[in-house]
Amino acid sequence: MRAADYEALPYPLLDPEDVVPFENALPVFDVAVAAGEFSDPQAVEDCDWMQLPDWLKAEPGHFVTRVVGESMNQRIPSGTWCVFRANPAGSREGKIVLVSHRDIQDADTGGRYTVKRYHSEKSADEDGQWYHTRIVLKPESRLFGYRNIELTEDAASDLQVIGEFVTTLS
Repeated sequence: MRAADYEALPYPLLDPEDVVPFENALPVFDVAVAAGEFSDPQAVEDCDWMQLPDWLKAEPGHFVTRVVGESMNQRIPSGTWCVFRANPAGSREGKIVLVSHRDIQDADTGGRYTVKRYHSEKSADEDGQWYHTRIVLKPESRLFGYRNIELTEDAASDLQVIGEFVTTLS
């Protein structure tokens, strides 16, 4: 893909020979992330690289994608390009995350990605191993009608956290 394919991308794409990954550029994925329910999944093969803004210190694992939908509009306006940290380590509690779940699909699109605030409840088994009893993905919208996505223990095990929200780009 090239610049014309990235509607309202706030920084230019770089030619491949000019890219120094995470020093002067961030990878851009056209994943069409939904901030509503789960959006349409898209295969990401080769990525383009966006010029790094002067104000942002990039780290390996950061990537850029566009968030579409109104369920997170208190923090992320629909259509906003955002930076995420791929495969975040540690606790996700209270963080805004980009997630995927293969079994939960939007009734309209059949997709599987969403951005929400993460909350989980855990228990320990008799061996002391922790497991999720429930995960709640919470919208933060100024509009009515958005509901939490609640995953029980069985469904929670299939949830994949793709990235942790870092910042919006404008």
